[in-house]
Amino acid sequence: MDTSKRELTVLDQISSSDMVRRKIIDAASSLYARKGFTATSIEEIAEEAGVSLPVTYHYIKSKSEVMRMIMEDMLNIFQESLLQQIKGFEDPVEKLAIAVILYFRVVDQQREKSLLMYQKSSSLDKPSKARVMQLEVDVSRIFGKIIQEGIDQGAFKEVDVDLMAYNIIMMAHMWVLKGWHFRKRFTLDQYIDMQLAIIMDALKRE
Repeated sequence: MDTSKRELTVLDQISSSDMVRRKIIDAASSLYARKGFTATSIEEIAEEAGVSLPVTYHYIKSKSEVMRMIMEDMLNIFQESLLQQIKGFEDPVEKLAIAVILYFRVVDQQREKSLLMYQKSSSLDKPSKARVMQLEVDVSRIFGKIIQEGIDQGAFKEVDVDLMAYNIIMMAHMWVLKGWHFRKRFTLDQYIDMQLAIIMDALKRE
């Protein structure tokens, strides 16, 4: 039996805030992908999620807030996974490789959400747009911190850290935005390997 769309009990909705938030995010992502941002109402999101409308409005007051939650969710997935993956690694080259591979995979797994952010960011209200932009900066800082650590330790050459970090982000997003082209030529693993080689080549000391 598929329980992903089961109606949450009142107790669930009161006691399981993480579960409710997850259902709202997943329902909104699915509806936006199928119907579009403009055509989807908060009432439909509540129904799709199996969450009562009053509880849904407790989490979101507008569709812009939903988009912010989607972006926050992607960032949290990446950050939490990365902390687990790089635990115990001291070599910045290894840490960067792990972070790049993980981010590319998260973006691929969450590609519907990634596309939504590109397609609908102009529809966001000003506070939500500012929040989404800050979250993207937060991701770049994760890569920037590792790159700077590598420069300080002599593992990487001097580069513009912010630019390199954003290059990595855009390489991952390119797999989603231009997947219609690259998926004809590469598997995800092949694409990651080739882009990782480009990144490391750009950073290696002469």
